[in-house]
This record gives sequence, C-alpha cells and structure tokens, in this order.
Amino acid sequence: MEISDNKNLYTNYLKTKKSDSTIPLEVFKIDTSKIVENKNEIETSQIIENTNKTVNNYQPIEVTNYIYENRKRSTDKNALVSYWFRNNAPVDWEISKHLEVGSRGYEWCYQMENATFENVYEDAKEFEEFVAKWIEKGYSEAEALERASFYAVAGVLDYGKQKAYPIPNLDYDDKKEHGFHLIDNPPLKKAFLETLDSLDLNSVSLLVFDMFPSRQNEVSSSFQELLNQYGVKLEDLKKQNSSEEESKFTFTGNININEQMSLDYQNFIIDTLIGFFKDKINSLDKYIADNPQKPKDQLDTLKSAYDILIENFKKNTKEYNETKNILNQYLK
Repeated sequence: MEISDNKNLYTNYLKTKKSDSTIPLEVFKIDTSKIVENKNEIETSQIIENTNKTVNNYQPIEVTNYIYENRKRSTDKNALVSYWFRNNAPVDWEISKHLEVGSRGYEWCYQMENATFENVYEDAKEFEEFVAKWIEKGYSEAEALERASFYAVAGVLDYGKQKAYPIPNLDYDDKKEHGFHLIDNPPLKKAFLETLDSLDLNSVSLLVFDMFPSRQNEVSSSFQELLNQYGVKLEDLKKQNSSEEESKFTFTGNININEQMSLDYQNFIIDTLIGFFKDKINSLDKYIADNPQKPKDQLDTLKSAYDILIENFKKNTKEYNETKNILNQYLK
C-alpha cells in the first residue's frame, strides 16, 4: 500500500499556515488508486478490521485468567480470543500452522484461532461453569482448562463446541460417544468424580489416561477392551481353580447396572470392578518389581489414585445398596 504524494499540499500549508492552524486532513489521505493487494496486506487489513470491532466496546484485558475475566466484563463479544492460545501454548500455535487440513489437530487449532468471546464456550455451559469453579478455588485458567479437558476425556464433563482448549484424542464438537457416556453405573461414576476432584492435576491425568487409554487414536472403547481382557482372565482363573466354589454369575465385561437386574447381580458387577482396580494395582507393583532401574514416582502416584478410587467406590456402593434396600422395603 502506498501513501499519496501530498508534498505540495504540505508545502503550501507551511507557507500559508497561521500559528494556531491545523494540518489539513488531505495531507494524510491514502491514495487508494495505488493500493497493491498481496497476502501480507490482506492479513494486515483483517487485523485492523478485527481491532476496529472493539472501538465501541472494552478492549480485552491481558490477565492470567484471560477468557474468564473478559467474559465477565463488557469486552467486545466479537473480539478474538486467540491471544490466550498464542501466549499460553506458543509451541502448539506454531505447530498449528503446519497441520494437515482436515485433521483433528487442524480442526481444533482452526476453531481456537477463530474463537470469539461470544462463542468460545458454544454449547458448553457445563464446561465453562466447571472452569469458573476451579478458578474461583484459586487455580489459574490454564490449570482449570487442562483439568476440564481430562474430565471431558473420561466422559464425565460435556465439552460441546467449546474452543478454549483442545480435548486430547477427541474431535472438536462433543459426540458423547466415549468414556462414561457409554457406562451406566451410578456408584462408579460418582466415585470416579469424587476421586478426580480430590486429586492434583498430574494424578488426574494419570488415572484418566490409564483407564481410558487411546487405542489407534480412539478412546471410546479402550476401557471396555480392558474389562473384556479382565473377564477372560477371570474365566481362566476359574478353570485353573475348579475346586473353588463357583460363582452363580459370570462376568461378561458389561458393567452397566439397571433396575431390571437383581441387587445381587449388581453387587457382583461392582465387586468384579473392585477386583479389576485391585488387579491394576497388582500389575503396577509387578512392573515396578520387574523394572527396578526405572523411575517409579509416576507409577506410585497412579497406584495411590486407584486406592482412592476403590475406597470411594466402596463408600458409594454402600450408600447405593442402602438406598436400594430402603426403596425395596417401601415397595413391598
């Protein structure tokens, strides 16, 4: 873009100006006939356009809890949120420029780069409220968003079309076809949520990704695969110990419980799940024993998380059974 040559205008102004006069606006007028459009200038004009959108509203303030604070005040709803992305995830920001168009990562980056304060939590009220709750507990927005992303991976927090933070191993736009969305077991879900809420961020990530590991970039069926493997293991143990009293139930891998099942069968599923979690701890102990040269801090942290989950699960199962027994007595 070129500025018009208004040298004569400015010279004439200097010759005739009075001491209190002002420079005529024409001196600084852009000669639009000489505009040369190129990629850089188009990008610049877009930046100017986006900036001008905030003229009649408050400009975004650069604070730690950037999205949270700006959505609470009268920040222009059309202002882009990408400042947070650029400054809190600079490596991801640069990587996003080289992602394959149409890939999962590209879609997340595209949505985050173009998110505004109005649509950053689109269809994700529960997600936004979760983040706000942890910020108000004293955590930074970055920490609260990362925690929210782990809960979303486990399927215990809906993420809608939020554009504030990418959900690992999952597509933009929550389809609710993963994790606890596929599990109908109230005492387990309650125990899992209580456990996550009691853990630090590192422990949360370890527990979530151990229970819901990514399998070929999918987390929807990974937990079920682990349960199926455990079911096979139980059947093998039965065959090896045929002298032991045989259970009247067989574990099929299905951990859903409902009103059509007897309370005995529901408790069989719950007991089997507790055995599954204890088996996970035993596997970790064995790995540590077999690999003494490897660091074990993270494994000990994961074991502790499973211990807490088991205790919460037992507690919630007891409450669940008491409620069911009271209800059954009432219905007799």
